[in-house]
Amino acid sequence: MIDPRFQYSTEQHAFYEDNGYCLFDHFLSEQGLAECRKQIDTMIDEHHTDVPPEMMINTHQYLPWVFELATQPKLLDMIETQIGRDILLYSSHLLSKPPRTGQPVPWHQDSPYWNVKGRFSAGVWIALDDIDEENGAMSVIAGWHRKGTLPIQPSQFVKGFNQEIVPSALPPNINERKVVYRLKAGQMAIHHVMIPHNSPPNNSDRWRRVIVLRYLAADGTLGPNTYHHYRTSKPFDREFFLVRGEDVQGLGLRHSPLATHATT
Repeated sequence: MIDPRFQYSTEQHAFYEDNGYCLFDHFLSEQGLAECRKQIDTMIDEHHTDVPPEMMINTHQYLPWVFELATQPKLLDMIETQIGRDILLYSSHLLSKPPRTGQPVPWHQDSPYWNVKGRFSAGVWIALDDIDEENGAMSVIAGWHRKGTLPIQPSQFVKGFNQEIVPSALPPNINERKVVYRLKAGQMAIHHVMIPHNSPPNNSDRWRRVIVLRYLAADGTLGPNTYHHYRTSKPFDREFFLVRGEDVQGLGLRHSPLATHATT
């Protein structure tokens, strides 16, 4: 699934730590991109009306192809560089903006929303379509992952997203400072869980489909969360999978959705 040209070099890791993001020219292979697009098309066709395309979360718990993508060895090698060898997969998220949806996402930081604490990897942001400002490209503020938790206020931007960073806490020249993720299908970006980021509405006739993967060091605090099956809308509980290394807290974590629970 992964392009053989993908690498996470020492220089790229240093850039990520300094700037809070990094862009990659190559990530999915041509075959991997085609398979992901085929699967995403099916998911969108099958999704329950109560689960919009933006809210297909943690499908790796029951869709083998998502789990396979999230556990590619070269991808886990990058995560290991960031947080060490004991790695938990705790989130997969299909972020799809249908054409002409008019759905913006306000400036926010990721860390406060996931009910987990510890050493986070970067969020892995995989483009399945060509992405630019017209169809809802994400933007980040380089270096602002070092600012700590920024103040928030209520927001009415989009259903299901009712908070945003207080505008006065952001740089006044934000439009000049922001870095826009202009990506080709199959390319990838990573961003720190504390970096402020946003995205405009999709004003184009094209889809903007992205898969986001999130990981945590295995010694973290693992809080519960509940999501809804994209086909049935039935609720299910989040499960943490030990995808590399040791179950350092002795929690009996499974290595995959198909494995039995480990003994503690």
